[in-house]
Amino acid sequence: MAKRIMNLTISILVGICDWLRDGGSRLVGRKPRKKCIVLAYHSVSDVQRAQFASQMDVLVRIAEPVRADMDAFPAQGERYAAVTFDDGFQNIVDNALPELSKRGIPATLFVVTESLGGNRGWEHLGGDDTRQERVMSVEQLRELSPELVTIGSHTMTHPLLPSIEKSQLRQELSGSRLKLEQMLNREINLLSFPYGSFNDAVIEGCREAGYERVFTALPVFAFSQPGEFVSGRVGAAPTDWPIEFRLKLAGAFRWLPYAYDLKRHVRSVLRGRIVKPVRIKTGEKKIA
Repeated sequence: MAKRIMNLTISILVGICDWLRDGGSRLVGRKPRKKCIVLAYHSVSDVQRAQFASQMDVLVRIAEPVRADMDAFPAQGERYAAVTFDDGFQNIVDNALPELSKRGIPATLFVVTESLGGNRGWEHLGGDDTRQERVMSVEQLRELSPELVTIGSHTMTHPLLPSIEKSQLRQELSGSRLKLEQMLNREINLLSFPYGSFNDAVIEGCREAGYERVFTALPVFAFSQPGEFVSGRVGAAPTDWPIEFRLKLAGAFRWLPYAYDLKRHVRSVLRGRIVKPVRIKTGEKKIA
């Protein structure tokens, strides 16, 4: 709880700075730059449906909903948000998609192909415990409207991608894409990294597998560069506090990767060894 409050406090300060900067731009006759946040959900249980619906009401009031596979920002608007779900749980079909449909909000589901129709079979490494959740079936996946729901890959078995052999990496990336394309008879161009974990070899493997865009768990602004291949997302949950959710939509949590990098660097110095700083990838640029 203390860590959550500290993160919220810093994010409030970031949000205030953003508000002042955007206000200053308007005062001198300049439009603030367009900004987009991609939300990454995992589970929406029966008891969380009302909370999720309230969040989506907030989203449509303060941002323009967009698809995660869009090529360019719409002409109108300054703030955009895309809604994504990792793992493909049954409760997303039951509770989240109906609420999105009511509001005309598009969604992207990142699916673990070898778990369809069963329970999740991957290791729990933190976050909300979804080990008892059932994964949607192939039939349910096929019934989803392409106009509302974009399907992406979340690999075949949900491994920690940087830790597996190159041959297995190729199978996880290419095999899942091929299986989904054959299953749904449509192109699969998006992928999200299991556990948010990736490195340069994983990104290169995604390019070789034919993906057009991949998603991390870094809570930075998305689609900020032309031809962006690596996009950030901010983790969201129906249990987020209202102010917490609004700040996530505003991109005010984007300081977190830099804080993690600084913490990692300080620890390495204290242990007597220097490590290279993590590079936060946004599109084709690398921001230290």
